[in-house]
Amino acid sequence: MTEVRPKPLYFGPSERPLFGWLHAPASAPRDTGVVVCNPFGYEAACTHRSLRHFARAAAGAGLPAMRFDYDGTGDSAGDDLDAGRVEAWVRSVHHAIDELRARAGVTTVHLVGIRFGATLAALAASTRSDVASLAAIMPVVRGKAWLRELNALEIAMRFAEPPPEFATTDATAESVGFAITEETRNALSGIDLTSAVGTKPAPAVLLVDRGDNPLIDRWAEALSARDVSVTRLPATEYAEMMLDPHDAAVPATMVSQVTDWLASRSAPGLSGAARLPADDRKTSAAMAPGFEERAVFLEPTHTLFGVMTVPANGVTGRAIVLLNSGANPHVGPSRQYVRLARRWASLGHLVLRFDIAGIGDSSPWPGHEENVVYSSTAVQDVGAAVRYLREEWRVESAHAVGLCSGAYHGFKAAVAGFPLASVAVVNPLVFFWKAGMSLAYPLYQVSQAAAEYKRSLFRLEKWGKLLRGQVDVSEAAHLVARRIAFRAKTVMKSAARAAGRPMAEDLGGELELVAARAVGLRFVFSVGDPGEDLLRLEGGGMVRRLLRQRKLTIQRIAGPNHAFTPRWSHHALRQVLERELGLS
Repeated sequence: MTEVRPKPLYFGPSERPLFGWLHAPASAPRDTGVVVCNPFGYEAACTHRSLRHFARAAAGAGLPAMRFDYDGTGDSAGDDLDAGRVEAWVRSVHHAIDELRARAGVTTVHLVGIRFGATLAALAASTRSDVASLAAIMPVVRGKAWLRELNALEIAMRFAEPPPEFATTDATAESVGFAITEETRNALSGIDLTSAVGTKPAPAVLLVDRGDNPLIDRWAEALSARDVSVTRLPATEYAEMMLDPHDAAVPATMVSQVTDWLASRSAPGLSGAARLPADDRKTSAAMAPGFEERAVFLEPTHTLFGVMTVPANGVTGRAIVLLNSGANPHVGPSRQYVRLARRWASLGHLVLRFDIAGIGDSSPWPGHEENVVYSSTAVQDVGAAVRYLREEWRVESAHAVGLCSGAYHGFKAAVAGFPLASVAVVNPLVFFWKAGMSLAYPLYQVSQAAAEYKRSLFRLEKWGKLLRGQVDVSEAAHLVARRIAFRAKTVMKSAARAAGRPMAEDLGGELELVAARAVGLRFVFSVGDPGEDLLRLEGGGMVRRLLRQRKLTIQRIAGPNHAFTPRWSHHALRQVLERELGLS
């Protein structure tokens, strides 16, 4: 079946623009469209890829589909600290429905929502007469219960407390880096779908759940009492869909079943449906008085997608490229990249946050799979981004910033010779990656474990465990031997390089090469993250030499986890990056 590429667009209020994607059918569309409502916070990142597949499957079945970001989330305007979050999120669903109806020419819509997205869809639908059906996947039925769940998750993550300079006195809570203000908590606490006053959400509701939630059972009973036709399906592959973005799997069976249910409730062949020309879409929007954002494709095939944040009052000639962290989309972990981009654009800098092929909203290259974090094409994708900035925006200097896998791709792009002024390498976990590389004791785990054993030398309780036979001495010996072997290889590579016969996978040689091109090397590490030890272990004497020459810098931030998840750590990282890149 021929597939029409989805089209990005901004819509909704001009003062608070929303961002979304329109998935159009390849053939004559049906009479009803589909609006896909994503879950909250970290769950939205986990399900981003699956939501694309839900919208794609709907379009494949002839149902025009739209997925979008609520006010203050994703690529839309605003922030999670703004007032009136729940009301704004429900209004966002209304705007998405209205936009899809106007663009696709449909008169009614189906709503598909996952977790809290299903809740928002139900709340919006209960005040409308044009919602034909609602597919609710593991819906949040009662806000108070969900808040307890979010709080338990935050406690289980055991994030470090902020240092005094970043501590706050307000009552704002967090859920994996996303803020929940006291006002938002109060609004969420008042949600109870089982007793919601108003009209029924839709004539028909599909509940996709695991059958172990009494609140969902109670809502199903309440819906039936309101003469709603309720269908229930098991949430097949739900757990796999909700894993971390790099591990999450698309629930193919669920996607197929939901799509079939929606299609069965739609009449075929809507004649004369509007399919607006591409130049009618609004692909830029003023997000704040100081800047606008533009949805862009970086090359002719429209494979690589990104968002440009453009200062309103001229630019400095400098651009920053923000690279995917793992399989997180271009908004960054906990939406960090959106805040960084908008902050730096307000200072006069162009910022491009884009997805490498197969990640986020970029399609995989032909013959390649999606959701491959260390893909063989990623470095060339970074090169395409730099080329786009230089050719389309006449950028004089481009700076790459990457976290984790993005750190690796940014550094390797500098090694490959793409014209970068500097690269900020934040918490890399590897410096040499090969397809199919075993995860059994990769080098970063060797460094991490060796550091832990070193710290254990100064803990009496660890010596007690050793004497009681509670420590696997053979494992410790294996790790130490691996580390000694790595260090010996580094020495050999340095000697071979000095003799003019460089060896493969020589980090010291790569650092020297990049520094010789006058590319600034800016390394940033969370204290305790294995990346710094890895850099020194593999880079050897070259790291010390470049540090002395001030061609390489190393900055440490105490407290954050590997992904800089807590909100206070976003501020700490931003301050370091602005200082290292000279942005402030």
